[in-house]
Amino acid sequence: MEAMDVATLLRDLLLARSLEAAAKRFLIELCRSPGISQGYCYWREPVGDRLLPVADHGGPEGVLPDISLEEMDNPLVYGLMSNKACHVEQLGHLVGFGAGFDALRERHAVRDAMLVLPISGRGRQGALGVVVVVGSDAALRLWHQDGVWQELFRCQELVIERLRELHGETSQGHRERVADQRREVERGNARASRLLAGGFIGVGASAKKLRTEMLRLADSSLSLLITGETGSGKDHAAWLVHQASARQGNFVPVNCAAIPKDLIEAELFGASRGAYTGAVQARKGLVAEADGGTLFLDEIGDMPLGLQGTLLRLLNEKKFRPVGATREQASDFRLICATHRPLSELILEGSFREDLYFRIRQLTLHIPPLRERPEDIPALVAHVLLQHNRESRSSVAGISATALARLQAYAFPGNVRELRSLVLAAAERTAAGKHIRSTLLDELVDNHAANLRSARRSVTAVLHDLVQTDNLPEALSTIERLIVTDRLRKVDGSRRNAALSLGIPKRTLARKCLEWNLDGEDSKA
Repeated sequence: MEAMDVATLLRDLLLARSLEAAAKRFLIELCRSPGISQGYCYWREPVGDRLLPVADHGGPEGVLPDISLEEMDNPLVYGLMSNKACHVEQLGHLVGFGAGFDALRERHAVRDAMLVLPISGRGRQGALGVVVVVGSDAALRLWHQDGVWQELFRCQELVIERLRELHGETSQGHRERVADQRREVERGNARASRLLAGGFIGVGASAKKLRTEMLRLADSSLSLLITGETGSGKDHAAWLVHQASARQGNFVPVNCAAIPKDLIEAELFGASRGAYTGAVQARKGLVAEADGGTLFLDEIGDMPLGLQGTLLRLLNEKKFRPVGATREQASDFRLICATHRPLSELILEGSFREDLYFRIRQLTLHIPPLRERPEDIPALVAHVLLQHNRESRSSVAGISATALARLQAYAFPGNVRELRSLVLAAAERTAAGKHIRSTLLDELVDNHAANLRSARRSVTAVLHDLVQTDNLPEALSTIERLIVTDRLRKVDGSRRNAALSLGIPKRTLARKCLEWNLDGEDSKA
């Protein structure tokens, strides 16, 4: 900037009589910088949970959306809450980060970059608002490193805080515009739309269809059966449907495969004092916890056949009896079940009741495997990296185009769960400020594929050994290891849950894991 331009901007900022005027003047000068196309300013609502638009320049006509502070993945919310600058290299990679951010993203080109700068004010730890700069990635980096603009931004912070103290948070005209926006947003179940848009990441037709379906299913009281492969996100979809509904009660998840058969009835229905050995006090069951909310039965195909009849009666009458109790209790819950196993085949095998099957599938939702929606992988990777950088206080810059193409060409037998694990492992091995390289991903993917092939060969080898073995203890130990490994995978590494579901003491399982060098965490519940 020329010296005269700097002086003129400083004068105009100091003479501004409203937040809108000061912010607008700063943004006008900002958008004159080479490579910067748009800018806008948001202010934190004095009492509430939103960021409110104050001024904008350079963008398309139309009112800027409010931003809910619940959109924790939203770069504007992150910049505000962390009081740190947030740089997004390419907006097209950030999809499904909240309805407010999606509305902002549609105002920009896919390849645009974004820089979010918190407005801190004097002596404050928390930010008052944010200034958002949009343009090319290279231009934003040069602008942010410019010492003159750094000083001008600090001056603007002081001016805005002074105006806030003198005149209040916003002018009357802005408050009226905000009120109009609020009435508009509240039409059409905005809460549900925000949750679903921010929770199920994806840009393809199948992801959009799933979000629409989840929103449609949210307020129904009918039982919902969610199907899909392991790791595809069935449990997350169930939680989103609950969150988008009008139900005020708890979301209560139950993994039917991780609870021992002799304890699952007490877990579900509770137990009275003295109902069984060790029941020294009355215990509230998960069905009672779900009263007014949602009961989610994951891996319903693994529910013991004897308990299925009890569940069917519960669904029909909404009444249950705790183990050892003489009186029935009522629970008003919405049932959501999930399975990766074809229940129709289990019915033919005689291990699943046909009448229960038709009762739990009043509504259905199928989650497609990740290999059928590779167009969603860039957005999912960006989401995982953003969470990684926040939680580990790291600054992995992103992922190279070659590495991203490598992921999109991979079949992902473990679906979204496997993608997340691969990206996190790659991020841990990537230096700050660098992009994840394709060679690193090749190594991780090849190692994972080799482990899967080894596991398949191990199963075949064990079967052969059991038939041909001359060392029965060794063969039984090998198959025992395979069973434990598979169970740890199903319960996400929780030794406690694996031990419970296998009917062995936790210390025994811990000893075996140490002996076999198996992964698992004692702290996981």
